[in-house]
Amino acid sequence: MPARKESPTRLATRRRIVDAAIKVVGESGLHEASVRTIAREAGCNEAVIYHHFDSKNAMQEEVFAEVAVELADSRRRSTQGESDPRAFIRIWIEESYRFYDERPNAFAYTLLAFPSIIDIAADPYTENSRLFESSITALHPPVGRRLDLTPVAFSAFRAAVIGPPRDIHAGVLEGPALRYAEPVSKIAEAILLPPLA
Repeated sequence: MPARKESPTRLATRRRIVDAAIKVVGESGLHEASVRTIAREAGCNEAVIYHHFDSKNAMQEEVFAEVAVELADSRRRSTQGESDPRAFIRIWIEESYRFYDERPNAFAYTLLAFPSIIDIAADPYTENSRLFESSITALHPPVGRRLDLTPVAFSAFRAAVIGPPRDIHAGVLEGPALRYAEPVSKIAEAILLPPLA
């Protein structure tokens, strides 16, 4: 049996629900993301949400996956063809911050919500990290440097990248995030491309 074609109205309603979930989590945190609150923000009743998603968890996971894939695709496009690992790191961070500046609640939904909205072993959660790792390991470190992707180095790199958007979102730093790309890139280079021992 062929798949049912989604009507424009159904697609628009689903989009409103997804946008509402992103907004509620991004602005108020995961603890405020009840189905009732999301439905109110989307301008529908709770039954409509369950018509589009099997459960609240299914909705959260699908929204997370959608945003994670969108972020991975934008990072992949922006770094494609880059052969210098330092430039790759800078472009990756610039694209991350551009994404935050354009869609702060979507960024917060996937990268700032704690605890994570989905299982940290799930593919959407690890997609961007796997993309970064596979892309940068294909490049040659600069002369006199080595690539350090040990778990602690990669954790420190992720923390450095997420720090400014997290603090902007919390009102601690002034935006836009893109203004912090250059200094954070230098920090990231020091973490991931240390001198040869």
